[in-house]
Amino acid sequence: FGKSEVVNRLLLDAALVDKKKFRVIVVDARPLLEGRDTLQILSRAGISCTYVLLNALSYLMMREVTKVFLGASALMSNGSVLSRIGTACVALLANSNHIPVLVGCETYKICNRVQLESITGNELGDADEVACADCARINPSNRWGGFMSGAEDEKKETDVLTDWKQQENLKLLNLMYDLTPSDFVTGIVTEVGILPPTSVAVLLREMSPQENNESAFKGTD
Repeated sequence: FGKSEVVNRLLLDAALVDKKKFRVIVVDARPLLEGRDTLQILSRAGISCTYVLLNALSYLMMREVTKVFLGASALMSNGSVLSRIGTACVALLANSNHIPVLVGCETYKICNRVQLESITGNELGDADEVACADCARINPSNRWGGFMSGAEDEKKETDVLTDWKQQENLKLLNLMYDLTPSDFVTGIVTEVGILPPTSVAVLLREMSPQENNESAFKGTD
């Protein structure tokens, strides 16, 4: 889903170094459409690819997907994954279809925080990116055309998002990240091996033993 340098590296090594044959379904979502970068990298390397938007994934997930690879911006100590918005949707759909979900994440992205939802600590992107019509239909559908008056029928249709800032009853939200619960993750691929989400806290303690020792003696006199 989207773009992940770790996942791209894993797929390129499997295809070019290990000479494995497989097909990649690149899932993308507006407004960033980062999956196009992934599609370009993999297709130019000779890997068979299919490009699909997130809203069409359920059809392919039930019929053609055997494994799901996701990237991560941060890995919480409870095994939850903070990543590009839409990642949780892909993981949820894969979990409901009993498809293994592997998250590619370097150990330096592991933090000792615990986050339970996607609002606290999130980032807001530019709302104009959501309103951009370059990758979507420009005019509204004619679904309600039969209910329009004659005077309105003659007016040129304009996108409702064109002047969204002047509409007091319209707000746009462009969240950058979401949180994938550890229950939806099968394994986490790191440079030290593949770990279950339940082992993230153990790995975090092993990575910073000095800090753990200092915190253990803080309460003693």
